Amino acid sequence: MTSEFSTFISAIYPLSQEVQEVVLEHFQPMEYPKNFLLLRQGKPCNYIWFLTKGAVRYFYSDEEGKDHNVWFSIDRDILTDTPSFMHAKPAEVSIQLLEDCELFAIERKSIDMLLLKYHSFALWYIKLFEQYYVSQIEDRIGDLQFLTAKQRYEKLLIQFPSIGQRISLGHIASYLNITQETLSRIRAGKS
Repeated sequence: MTSEFSTFISAIYPLSQEVQEVVLEHFQPMEYPKNFLLLRQGKPCNYIWFLTKGAVRYFYSDEEGKDHNVWFSIDRDILTDTPSFMHAKPAEVSIQLLEDCELFAIERKSIDMLLLKYHSFALWYIKLFEQYYVSQIEDRIGDLQFLTAKQRYEKLLIQFPSIGQRISLGHIASYLNITQETLSRIRAGKS
């Protein structure tokens, strides 16, 4: 287990050394290649992944088979389909790796056991979802309601400065809910 990963875990909510050691034992290191589907839409999500290196997209496919990107994660981020994970129901999104990725994964059954055993882990778990799910969802809804396409793009560049080099323009346009042509105009300063 890397010290960087331990620091990442501690930053969510402080755990005693003893509890942190037990928690870290339940995380499995994983490496997957570019284009690997970590989660498929319609399948239950039984893991929380901690992306230490790489880039991924969350997307869903509509009835016509068209993909719609709803989120990106790049280096040192949390990955899961929260509603699926929390309610043991089919995932509404797929999670695809856009680069070779290094991750740590923890299974739902390990989390359930740790929640029952350690009060501090329960607080850690609550903070995890407050920081990485609730705030992201509220932010995303606000962006779509109140920001123009150009403003959403500029905010995305602030959030992920290297996104243009790591994620295709087609994926970025889909996430922004605009056409690739509109994104090209925004990038050229014509919109």
